[in-house]
Amino acid sequence: MAPIPAEHRTRFARLIADAWSDPDIAARYDSEPLAVLAEYGIVLEPGTEAPHLPTAPGDVAVEDLSMSAGAAMATIGTVSCPGSCIGMSG
Repeated sequence: MAPIPAEHRTRFARLIADAWSDPDIAARYDSEPLAVLAEYGIVLEPGTEAPHLPTAPGDVAVEDLSMSAGAAMATIGTVSCPGSCIGMSG
């Protein structure tokens, strides 16, 4: 499998996004990848195997984002800093 040529990477990214949001496109890519690539203006060298589409990320809930942000803030809070570095001289 050859990488997508640089001039086609944006088109391939669009295909990936479309395949993640539309199961029909993903299914068509699985069965006839070269035809789908051509529809997106991507033509590979003869004999080149089409690249695999990356797996779609899982659903992310707002609660998951909140927990991640909280964890990041907790980590930041564990860094010690002398009082003078935050304007609190003693």
